[in-house]
Amino acid sequence: MTSANLISSQLSELSLRHAIKEYRRQVGDASSAMLSFEDRLELMLNVELSERHHRRIERRIKEAKLRIRAMPEEIDTKSARGLPQALLSQLLSLSWLKNHHHVLLTGPTGIGKTYLGCGLAMAAIRANFTVRYFKCSSLLEKIGTCRLDGSYRLFVTRLSRIDLLVLDDWGLSPITVNGARELLDIIDDRVGTSSLVICSQLPLSNWYQALEEGTVADAILDRVIHNAIKVELSGESMRKIESMGLQESLDSI
Repeated sequence: MTSANLISSQLSELSLRHAIKEYRRQVGDASSAMLSFEDRLELMLNVELSERHHRRIERRIKEAKLRIRAMPEEIDTKSARGLPQALLSQLLSLSWLKNHHHVLLTGPTGIGKTYLGCGLAMAAIRANFTVRYFKCSSLLEKIGTCRLDGSYRLFVTRLSRIDLLVLDDWGLSPITVNGARELLDIIDDRVGTSSLVICSQLPLSNWYQALEEGTVADAILDRVIHNAIKVELSGESMRKIESMGLQESLDSI
């Protein structure tokens, strides 16, 4: 066995398959011989670490089940909708997540709440946090299924260990007394340990009425509102703006 094959075999034994590719590239590149041993080793390790980081990010994106694969750098701050660059920069710094605070995104339909929420989730994933996205109605359905099949405790335990839980369409469907209690259990498990991003068409002043049980509503809002960055988006629907832009492009053809 040649020295190159032996090294490749040893790297394979160590499960460094991306470092193997870089090593083989160096072997086939005469200019690599001009590099020092340390430089060549650093290149191999950097390739291995970079690829592992990429795979880990992709795995966490898949596990998060985001509704939109929103890129933080593509979030629009130019449209007049109550999202100045300074506020977006604050949100993308993730200081709120590191301190176990929440973000509440409110505004009319089509204004970009879900995209912004998923963009913040993507920023969190890139920063090595775990994330899970749910529509509120889907979360309550999942809880009901888990109670029926006996997996409820396992589900809520796993959910409590997620760094960031994104709850979309908060209050869009009526939240029953039982549903509100289920949400309280989920939220209570996160107090002081993890964060929420909540997206809702309802203004904060209407959240209490959306929860049928007053005592539970008080408990939920006490745990969420007083420990959160509140972002109220306004203006034209982003879908409408995009549609108008597309129509203008078609008209110019």
